[in-house]
Amino acid sequence: MEENSNNKNAYQVVDMSEKETNRKKSNHSFTKSIFLPFCSGILGATLVIGTCFGVPRNT
Repeated sequence: MEENSNNKNAYQVVDMSEKETNRKKSNHSFTKSIFLPFCSGILGATLVIGTCFGVPRNT
């Protein structure tokens, strides 16, 4: 019981209101939010289709 009474003030209260305001102000540019995922999807689809047609079949 003594340990619990000694560590009573070991934790601090965190104010989350500052973190929420910073999150709301974050800038999402066109490059990060639209262009990069679009190019990644095109690259991934090209890789999958190329693998499907490029791997030889055993016939």
